[in-house]
Order: sequence, then structure tokens, then C-alpha cells
Amino acid sequence: MPRLLPAAGLAVLAAILPVSARAQTPDQAPNQAQEQPPQLSEQMRADLAQGMAYRLPDDFFPRARATLQALQASGIQPPDSTGMSLNQTITAMDSIPGLQNVLAMHGFTTETFVMGITAFGMTLAATNGQKLPAGFPAPNPANIALFKSRPQDVTALMQAMGTPPGNGEQTAQ
Repeated sequence: MPRLLPAAGLAVLAAILPVSARAQTPDQAPNQAQEQPPQLSEQMRADLAQGMAYRLPDDFFPRARATLQALQASGIQPPDSTGMSLNQTITAMDSIPGLQNVLAMHGFTTETFVMGITAFGMTLAATNGQKLPAGFPAPNPANIALFKSRPQDVTALMQAMGTPPGNGEQTAQ
């Protein structure tokens, strides 16, 4: 099953998290002396703020899961958006034949789908017990409340995205 991850949002998040905050096995110890504060472009800062502030609709989890399943069933694969801004990702997805029809069937536009998946991925990472750098924007409080009220839906969406259970199941602390 192809992995449909919110690469735009996670790429921004991965770029700014210090090595010690990224997933590690217990025997891996970061070398604190070698860690440098990450340098963020203005675009990355703007994307990070936009993704963290985006408010997920109350019915986002089941609609996003159904959308991902429909995209997979249709053989439609979103582009690898690693290194792209959110706007570049939206533009790239707009060029994929049939994608807008599948999104519309589930109540999304390309922009609301990309922003929702991005906010989901970034909120998941930020609420997963990772220590975030100073100045890192907090996730939208409404999204945190949504995660806490629907942990089964969070897990189901992660599975639809190709994220193995247990990689982020501890969603809101």
C-alpha cells in the first residue's frame, strides 16, 4: 500500500526539529554538542505557522480516511511534496487528473485537503511527546481537543496514510 503522508507539513517539521526530538531508539543518544539550531526560510516559517494554526473540521478524520482510501482505489497518488511549500504542493496536486473529483466527493478542495492533512501530521508530531524548539508555534487548541476526543479516528487515519500503528499513537498529552 503506498504511503500517503503529509510530506509538505512533515518536511517543514522535520527541518526544524532538533535531532534529539526526532524518533530514536532508546540506545541512540544525540550528540548535543553537534546540534545546531535549524535555519528556517521565511516560507518554511510561514508554512509552519499556517499548518499549526489551521483548524480541522470536526468530521475531518473520517472524511480524510475515506478520501485516502478512494485515492488509493483509484490509483491516484499525490506527488512527493518533499521540499515544496504548501502552495507548491497544492498547485502540484491540482495538476493530477481525477484528484479534484475524488476530493470533491468527500467535501474537500485541494487546498482544504492539503491543509487538513498537513495540520493533522504536524499536530500529531507536536502532541506526540516530542520536545519542540523554542518559538515553535503550538498546534491549534481545537485540533488538540479533537485528537483527544477521537483517538480511534486518529489511529484509523494514520493507518490509512500508511503510518504503522504505534508510530504516534500517543497523540495528545
